[in-house]
Amino acid sequence: MAPHERRDDLIRTALRVFARRPPGDVTPEEIAEEADVSRALVYRYFPNMAELRRAALEQAMSELISRLSPPDHLSPTEQLRAALRTFVDFADSYAPSYAALLNGGSVISTEETEAQIDRVRDGVRALILERVGVTDPSPRLLLALRCWVAAVETAVMSWLRERQMTRDELADWLLEQLAAMLTAAGGPQEELELLTARAG
Repeated sequence: MAPHERRDDLIRTALRVFARRPPGDVTPEEIAEEADVSRALVYRYFPNMAELRRAALEQAMSELISRLSPPDHLSPTEQLRAALRTFVDFADSYAPSYAALLNGGSVISTEETEAQIDRVRDGVRALILERVGVTDPSPRLLLALRCWVAAVETAVMSWLRERQMTRDELADWLLEQLAAMLTAAGGPQEELELLTARAG
């Protein structure tokens, strides 16, 4: 393999392992065994596990952001429903890593990982505003969206532990929470009218 291909392969390997075990528990030996390479080769591309975790997280977040953008032909509500289902599926496929990333004090919770997670949070808020046509959101609307994104993260973490509803039921419930929060946000009347008109 060319150097860039080998590096990408190690990142993909790490993501496969992180889907099964919390990243903080994974060793270079496990990555080497999964990739069928030597431990020395892993260290050649990644001098420590922190660097490999950072690279894997960056790739996973980039893939998630690209997958969260649903088809334009759907109504804004259906677009958001599709994005929520995608996010739940993503969290489910990386369940041990998802929980570790969002738990404060985790060995993998660093300023860099928090910046990557914030990139997704910002992307979700921007996508919602774009799809409903709000170009100059009020402070109340922005705060409501931030609170809703936090609620999504917490609800999905609880769902991964308990699974008391289906994925689609969870996505629909989260969509209902967003509608309620936006209605109660108390922003300008014209903003609420636009949000309501585009929700169909």
